[in-house]
Amino acid sequence: MRTTHRSEPSGAGGKSVSPFRALQLSEGLGVTILLVLVVGVASVTARGFFTYTNITNTVIIASITAVTGFGMTFAIAMGGFDLSVGSVQSLTAITVAALLSVTNIPLAVTGALIVGLCIGLGNGLIISKLRVSPFVATFGMMSIVRGVSLLVTRGQSVLITNRPAFAALNVGKVLWIPVPFIIVLVVFAALYTVLKHTPFGRHVCAVGGNRKAAVASGLSVAKITIAVFGLVGITAGVSGVMLSSQLLIVDGTLGTGFELQTIAISVLGGTSLAGGSGNLLGTLIASLLIATISSALNILKVAAFYQYLYLGLLLVLALYLDTIRRDILAASILSRGERT
Repeated sequence: MRTTHRSEPSGAGGKSVSPFRALQLSEGLGVTILLVLVVGVASVTARGFFTYTNITNTVIIASITAVTGFGMTFAIAMGGFDLSVGSVQSLTAITVAALLSVTNIPLAVTGALIVGLCIGLGNGLIISKLRVSPFVATFGMMSIVRGVSLLVTRGQSVLITNRPAFAALNVGKVLWIPVPFIIVLVVFAALYTVLKHTPFGRHVCAVGGNRKAAVASGLSVAKITIAVFGLVGITAGVSGVMLSSQLLIVDGTLGTGFELQTIAISVLGGTSLAGGSGNLLGTLIASLLIATISSALNILKVAAFYQYLYLGLLLVLALYLDTIRRDILAASILSRGERT
């Protein structure tokens, strides 16, 4: 794929820095500063917040959200999103719990991930081949998968027993670092490499930046769409396995509202809903931010419905910041065009 490079203002050391890249970096810095402020305030106001046990629990919760947030970041960078991830998280958690009663842990986890992958590929096929919008396709899939989860369990809970090795996926530690966070770091490293250093990652951003130009340059938008939504399905499956390891009891209602959390952390982390670029590091930091706020509110015994309120406010804030970021970028491009 041939690209035309525009001249950009030079930064330190004579290296050019694009306005979008500068805005993306500043957005990630803003989320980091906000996280530091929230940790500082919570440490003072919420007694027992800054303890090893609470910090560990917060990191584990953030890890479960971040894994799927990485997949959602790819989808948003491509110019779409996936509303079915909460339902997929529930079904994959139920799948691994059911398989653990008849087989070993590796096969049970593999089965759950295959379920997530198949649902994600189904989303991609519906969107690319039937030309259904991501909103409609994934909203419909959300309802279908949720219905399957409730039918499979008949509205009952599935208990995971006598599986200490599986529970270790949540409570285990390596050098005092929780295993879920290690999983997140591995997934982050792999997907960051894919997004920033492979043709596939560049193609995903190209489709999100200008779909018509991507088609004209010979990219297979259908294949990229299917692959991206398959990736989202796998990451939702990973979070479902991690959640089932944490709870050791699952049902068809798990993951309700999870899609809003993953979209919120992706946008808060600096990934624009307009597509064209993804910020995986920002997604990770934003997941820690939301988990930290939830932890502080729980310690302060704030009612659960207020936590839905703050999540909604954070999502609105993220969308507002995204609008400002796009307006600044458009003004910068227009200004450079007038000067040239």
